[in-house]
Amino acid sequence: MDIKKGGVRIGVNVPVTFRHNLGAGLIATNGVQYSTAVTFGTIQATIISELVDPGFNLQLTSPMEAGITSRITEVDADYSGSMIFAYDAREEWTDPVGTIGVPIKRTGDWVQLSATYSKSTGSNTALSDTFSGYIPLGSIARAPVRIRLQAVGLQPTMKGEIKNSSYIRLIGNVIPGA
Repeated sequence: MDIKKGGVRIGVNVPVTFRHNLGAGLIATNGVQYSTAVTFGTIQATIISELVDPGFNLQLTSPMEAGITSRITEVDADYSGSMIFAYDAREEWTDPVGTIGVPIKRTGDWVQLSATYSKSTGSNTALSDTFSGYIPLGSIARAPVRIRLQAVGLQPTMKGEIKNSSYIRLIGNVIPGA
């Protein structure tokens, strides 16, 4: 525990590391398990939208660490598939200073975490991609954080899913009273 230096106000930093697995599913018998598949096509669809919630508000002090593996499959034998997809995130937290003791749910703006990728795949074949590394804090300074993967296909018969070993790790200090 770190004690902050200060004049009148003295606070306590409580450092926390929190890891959240995305798309968690059942235990796999063959070593690989994916989230529920989302079918999509020529209209943008959300493959995963999951809240990374440590159970309290957290002021992030280090970049978010991500390791997310997605699998997108063209499921129609008559087509080869092309799609575009991107990861984004936003803050979602409860503000305890609500009206008459009722907390207010707050959300930030969506911030794009990755470039918009364009990929193609053959008919009835799967394409796996791993988005990994450290995400600079920028516009996301606190947790809970919602992570989202959106995709749109150029053919009407595609499905997307997230590997259950995918994760987000947050490092920060607990925000007292929040």
